[in-house]
Amino acid sequence: MTFGDSIMRGLTTERILSDSISIRYAEQTDGTPTINTLRQSSPDSTMPYVRLAVGGGGELDVAEVVYYAERLGNATLRKVQSQLAVRYGITLGPVSYLDGAGHHIWEYADSGLYHHRVTGVGIDTLTELRQLRSRSEMGEAVLTIATDSLGYGAFLMAGDNDAPLAFEQDGSIEILGRNWRIQSTNTEGWQFALTFDTRNIAMAGDSLVLLVDNYIYLPENIGGDSVVFSGVEFPSDSSLFTLGRGGDFWQLAQSKGTKGAKGSGEKSEEGGMDIQSHFTTRIYPNPTSGHYALEVEGAEQVQVTIYNVQGSVMATYTSEGGGEHHFEGDLPSGNVYYATVNTESGSQTMKLVVK
Repeated sequence: MTFGDSIMRGLTTERILSDSISIRYAEQTDGTPTINTLRQSSPDSTMPYVRLAVGGGGELDVAEVVYYAERLGNATLRKVQSQLAVRYGITLGPVSYLDGAGHHIWEYADSGLYHHRVTGVGIDTLTELRQLRSRSEMGEAVLTIATDSLGYGAFLMAGDNDAPLAFEQDGSIEILGRNWRIQSTNTEGWQFALTFDTRNIAMAGDSLVLLVDNYIYLPENIGGDSVVFSGVEFPSDSSLFTLGRGGDFWQLAQSKGTKGAKGSGEKSEEGGMDIQSHFTTRIYPNPTSGHYALEVEGAEQVQVTIYNVQGSVMATYTSEGGGEHHFEGDLPSGNVYYATVNTESGSQTMKLVVK
């Protein structure tokens, strides 16, 4: 087998095949990392083999060749492809990822718009996978996920919505257009480090925060070409996260002098983040089909601003006097929003999901 030129060689269990019967890459794409798969059985059914050919002109880097002396079924083949995809940071096509036991660790049907630059960490003894640090090798990837350890059969997978790597501003709130969604398996209680390569993020700045559902994380390290958030926990197995910048987000995160691990507050029953604990908020139903209600107690002056994930203002409310305030509204379906409540004693930020 010769790599890096136009010569092609096929392999069997016994010999190198002649050029006349070699087969080119089955799934080759221009400049995009791929996991190429070729299945073929011997004409003589008593001697099954798989034949693979690599090459075809131009430079071609091959990281690994996996050879099986039998024809793999679809499920087994998907396990092998999934293990290679996690190891090398390659996004498979419109399919789900399987672990060695056949469990779905990334469900394509549930990923929605987030099946881009899929990457992850995990440990799977059945496929001999031990991946504790991962970054997608696909174009415009900026996220690296790492952890010190994981239990057997644990996976944390993430994909993004393919939105631009730029912040959109409305007032003092700035949120990165690109969002990531995780799908986790047996990772409850584990912490992760997320590193963002800021070289390709427009106007990244030095006041970045990480927004994970209802939590705000301050960076452990920022400077140069990257920002690192450590001690990150994901409240659910399908959490969303992105970056915020400057303004209110940074002030909220610093309001209790937090140092970087978990954000500055406790999660309320409805999923809010209590920053000052001098007043309470409640938003319901959450998730909602469009109509929502928001209640604030223990504050005299209240201003509520609803933002979408791009940072655009969707609604504003104000109220004065008394200790209880009630607001209602409607939002377009199929989106995630953030509600920031400002009072005389502090601020709270909550996530609102509209199905």
